[in-house]
Amino acid sequence: AALTTVPRLSAGSVVAAPEAASSVPLSHDVHGERVVFKQGYGEERRGEAPPPPDESAVVLPLQRALSGEVPLASALAFLLRLGSAGLGCPVEIEFALRLRKDAGSRHQLHVLQMRPQADLSSNNTARALRFRYLPTSDYAAMASKHALGHGRFEQIRDVVFVPPGRFSPENTTAIAAEISAINAQLRAEGRKCLLIAPGRWGSADTARGIPVGWADIDASTFIVETTVPGSAKVPLSQGSHFFQNLLSFGHGYATVEEGSDEYADYDYWERLPAEAGSGEFARHVRLPEPLEVVVDGMSRRGVVMKPGKPFEVYIAQVDAFMAIQEQASGSM
Repeated sequence: AALTTVPRLSAGSVVAAPEAASSVPLSHDVHGERVVFKQGYGEERRGEAPPPPDESAVVLPLQRALSGEVPLASALAFLLRLGSAGLGCPVEIEFALRLRKDAGSRHQLHVLQMRPQADLSSNNTARALRFRYLPTSDYAAMASKHALGHGRFEQIRDVVFVPPGRFSPENTTAIAAEISAINAQLRAEGRKCLLIAPGRWGSADTARGIPVGWADIDASTFIVETTVPGSAKVPLSQGSHFFQNLLSFGHGYATVEEGSDEYADYDYWERLPAEAGSGEFARHVRLPEPLEVVVDGMSRRGVVMKPGKPFEVYIAQVDAFMAIQEQASGSM
């Protein structure tokens, strides 16, 4: 939806945006600002190349954005209150502001996403799962400093993954089809899975990732994306393509960057026997016991522990000991 604001005039220093058509209903936000809602803000263009970047674009300083003719602060405050009322909890929003080019046009505030705001600090369980220490690959099959979600992701015995050696940008459409077929079987059996592969999940650019839709991976409870091997560095999505789905269903997400102390031990999964539904590119393995997958939403650390390597022993206790050491050295 697009939100058009009609700003207040201040000492004749600005020109007011034109009044909205009488056919569009007006309402007021909590600060008394008049707003106009529209169902859309332009025709959708399909199959066209994106327009070239605007060389004349300028950076809008925050002070000007908040104190200029566009009442951005009050408009955002209105949207936050509207979202909180609708969802029944504090929300956060992602938006884009399009400034008018002339006095005959309107400014447009586009709401891109609205989602519940996580409140981790007030929860006792959340505090108990705080950790910063990441173990080596002797103890965990995946460790990330860029994880989304919070808590323990339980009852995951199935792992669907694409080994880096089987991944190539030319085959991502075929990879997506194989993953969709495995996902459908898991969904029919009511099973949850850990999903891990190189590239951006849900990317429309097949050279950057695997072009799946949510229905192709909805049996996954925890999703991991790793750096695409042997190519120019592709920024990972960090769950942006399925952000609302991840939060709505309480799923977790993690990214693993090449060249950092993060890692994903694909070799470990490849050593396990594959299930019958595995394809040419995507493999499916099943473990006898559930995996221990833990994320600290405050520090954004996330781990997938290997069987027989409990989180409490190899991370929680070590992390607590390191915290005590840091506190002791700081008091000296």
